[in-house]
Amino acid sequence: MQPIDAIPIRPAPASDVAGNAPALLHEIAAALDALLRTGREYGIDLSALPLSPADRDLLQEVLGTGEVRVDLDTLGKSRIEETGVPGVWWVCHRSEDGILLTESLAICRVPEIVPAHPADIAMGLQGLQERIASREAGGH
Repeated sequence: MQPIDAIPIRPAPASDVAGNAPALLHEIAAALDALLRTGREYGIDLSALPLSPADRDLLQEVLGTGEVRVDLDTLGKSRIEETGVPGVWWVCHRSEDGILLTESLAICRVPEIVPAHPADIAMGLQGLQERIASREAGGH
C-alpha cells in the first residue's frame, strides 16, 4: 500500500470547460426522437448534475430561446420556458424566498404542470357562475 502523500493529486476540471453539456445534448436529441416516435416524455434533472458555468452556457447557446414562457406563482415561483428547440422546456422552481429548488429540462409537448387540473377547472367554473349570478342580481 502506498503512503497517502504518494497518491497523485489532480486539480478539478476548470469551470470554464463544458464537460457534461455535449453528452446532455445527445441525450436531449435521443429523447426528442423518442417523443416523436412513441410519445414518451422525458426529464433531465439539471439540479442533480455537476454542471459548470460553461456547461450551462453551452446548453443555453445550443438550445436557444423559444416563443413560450409560463410563470406560475404557487408555493413559490416557477418558470417554464420553451427553448428554441420545440419540445424542449427549461423548468425552474423557486421557493417563496426566491431560492432555486429544482431546475430541469422537460422533453414533451407541454410540461405536465402547465395544463389546468380538472379540480381547478371545477373551482373556476363555480367561481365564474357565482360572479355571473351576482352580476345578474345587481351586485356588479
